[in-house]
Amino acid sequence: MAKLTTLDAIRMHRADADAIVAAGELVDMRFAAGNVLSLRAAKLFCLLVQEAGIAVADQVQHRLPFAVLNETFHRSRDELVEAIAELQSTVVSVRLVSRKGRTLTKSGPILSDVEREDEDLDAAEVRFEFSPTLRRVIADSTHWTAVSRRAVLAFESKYSLRLYLFLSLRANLRKVSEDLDLEALRELLGLSGGTLSRWQDMRRFALDPAVAEINHLAGFHAAYKPLKRGRRVVGVRLSWSLKGRDELVEAQKELERPRVGRTARRDELVETIAQTRQRLADSLAAAPGVDLSRPEQIDRREPDQKPPRPQGEPDG
Repeated sequence: MAKLTTLDAIRMHRADADAIVAAGELVDMRFAAGNVLSLRAAKLFCLLVQEAGIAVADQVQHRLPFAVLNETFHRSRDELVEAIAELQSTVVSVRLVSRKGRTLTKSGPILSDVEREDEDLDAAEVRFEFSPTLRRVIADSTHWTAVSRRAVLAFESKYSLRLYLFLSLRANLRKVSEDLDLEALRELLGLSGGTLSRWQDMRRFALDPAVAEINHLAGFHAAYKPLKRGRRVVGVRLSWSLKGRDELVEAQKELERPRVGRTARRDELVETIAQTRQRLADSLAAAPGVDLSRPEQIDRREPDQKPPRPQGEPDG
């Protein structure tokens, strides 16, 4: 049986207004030095892919009314123009396999051509073309995921959005975890240069907020465990699991609630989970046959400590 392509998946989900089909190669794409998309530009990219639909891999000019962008992002025209410019100037690199079976790296901008009408005009439009690099990747892709448009637009951290897309590709696989060294984790989160260079800072300001947002808004759970060499953290084991029906319903309800108050609700959820872990750890410690000298039998994730409040992106 032929493998379902990304274009097949787009056709299959086109009646679902909440589904954005993303090619796996684009989810795993890497940025040239110094080029990292802001949260606003990353959300816009997902929206443009959805709006292009089945023609996303064609060399055509796509059209999108400014009114649609304003309704989605609630941002000024200047801010939208800046996000569009990011997509046109940001160079990405993608690993591909040629038609001869050879591995290659293809690079190019996200958008190759953009036209913007004066927003004061009636039904003013943004017209855009995806670059040859993007079109080639999507046309050849058989690795894809369908993500929630509402969740994409709800995330308040660019780290959350990148981790959400990465885990969405893996959430339905048989395996439930993946090990990454710190450099691979930095690439995944889109950390460039010396940004959050210490593990403690990366964990506090990027990874913990991202995991908390995903567990609040996504259709699956996310977690991680630091991997150590001696006392030094050298990587993480990312893990994931699908949510049950009641948890899915609650996540959908949260996506329908106003953004105001979401951080407080998320903090309350994290605190509830921490309390549950504490009770579990206490029960294990008191249970007969549990060897307290064996760390693998005890949850060591400091459940009594409340994770730091997620650091939202200023351009969300």
